[in-house]
Amino acid sequence: MGGACTKAGSEPAPDVTRKPSVDAMKDDVENDDDSEAGDVVGDVPASPQKGKNFRDRRLTMSQVRDPKASDRNKRLSVYGGGSDQDVGPVVEDVQITTIAAKSIPGLEPVPGGAVAKINQDRAVALHPFAGDGKMALLGVYDGHGKQGEQVSAFVKQHLPGLIEKHPLLLTKPATALKEAYVQCDELLASSQIEASVSGTTAVSVFVKDQTYWVANAGDSRAVIGRYKGGKKALVALDVSFDQKPDTPAEMKRIIAAGGHVTPAGANGSPARVWHNFRGLAMARSIGDHNASSVGVIAEPDVHQYSFDKDDAVLIIGSDGVWELLESQQVIDIAMQNLSQPTEDIVDRIIEQAAHMWKVEEGDYRDDISCIVLRLPWLEPSITPMA
Repeated sequence: MGGACTKAGSEPAPDVTRKPSVDAMKDDVENDDDSEAGDVVGDVPASPQKGKNFRDRRLTMSQVRDPKASDRNKRLSVYGGGSDQDVGPVVEDVQITTIAAKSIPGLEPVPGGAVAKINQDRAVALHPFAGDGKMALLGVYDGHGKQGEQVSAFVKQHLPGLIEKHPLLLTKPATALKEAYVQCDELLASSQIEASVSGTTAVSVFVKDQTYWVANAGDSRAVIGRYKGGKKALVALDVSFDQKPDTPAEMKRIIAAGGHVTPAGANGSPARVWHNFRGLAMARSIGDHNASSVGVIAEPDVHQYSFDKDDAVLIIGSDGVWELLESQQVIDIAMQNLSQPTEDIVDRIIEQAAHMWKVEEGDYRDDISCIVLRLPWLEPSITPMA
C-alpha cells in the first residue's frame, strides 16, 4: 500500500493511554463465528478530550500525509468535488408512535455565513420488519470521503434487505448481522461507486420482541437511557462502542496486516490508521477498500441485550450528535421530553447538537442524524399512527 504502511513487528505499537470502552463488555462475538452474544450492558466510558478546531482534529480522513512518510512536502486532499444533488431520502417512515427518526445536513462556511453541504448521513427505521410487527430494524450510516453520500445511500438501500433475507436472522441474529455487513461491503466493491477512499460508519439495531442486537462498524453510536433510583433520572448506558485504530484489539489486527497507527493527540485529534498517505480515524467501516489491506474491516462488532423494565429510551445517532454531546447529555434531553411525542424528542436532540456546533465551531456543522425508540416499544396501548 505504499511507504505509509509498516510491516508487523518493524516498530513498536504506539502507547495507548485511553482504556477502550469495549473492555467493559464481555459479550463481544467478534471472534465467535456461531455463538450469540450475552445480555450485558457496559458502563459509560469517558469521552476523549476535545480540541479547538473540528476540521483540524476530527476529519474522518486526514488530508495530510502519514507523518512517518519520507516526502513530507506532498499533500493530498480527499475531499471536494462531487454532485450537489442529494442521493435519495435519508429516513424511512414508520407507522408506530414509539419510533421516530430525522437527519439534517451539515453546514459549510462561506463569506458572510454558511450554506448547507451535501448530507452524507443516512438513517433507516423499518417497522414492521420482515413482515413481523414484533421486529424492527433501525440504522444510522455516516458517510465520509468524496463519495461518502453515495456509499451511505448504497448501504441504506442494500443492508436492510441483506439482513432481512439472511437465513440465520431468526436463529443466530449476531451471525446474520455480521455476514450481512460483509456481504454489503462486497456488493459495494462490485458496484459503480468509487469506494476506495470513501466509506461509511454503520450502526444497526435489530429488535425482536424484547431482545435487541447492536451491530457497529465505526463511530456512530447507540445508547440506552435507564431509570436509576426510581423514576427520577435516566442514566446513559452505551450499547455500541467506537472502534478506534488505537483500541488494543483493533490495533493488533491492523499491525498484523502491516498497517501503521498514530495515537490520539493530547488536543483530542483522533488516532489514525494510515494507507497510501491517507489517515482513517476508524478501524472498521463499510467501504474504504484501499484500507482493507491494512486491517480496516467491514465486519461489525455485535452485542446482544434484553430490554430492562427500567429502560425508557434507545437513541441511535451519527457522529454529528456525539461529537459535542456526551451520551448522558443526550439521555438528559430525552428525559426532559418524555412527555412529548417521540418526534419531539428527536427534534430536541438535533436542535441541541446543532446549537453546540454553532457554539463550538461557528459556521461549520457536521451532518446530524438521530433515531429514538421509546420503551416499552410494544406496549399494548401504543397504536399505529393514522
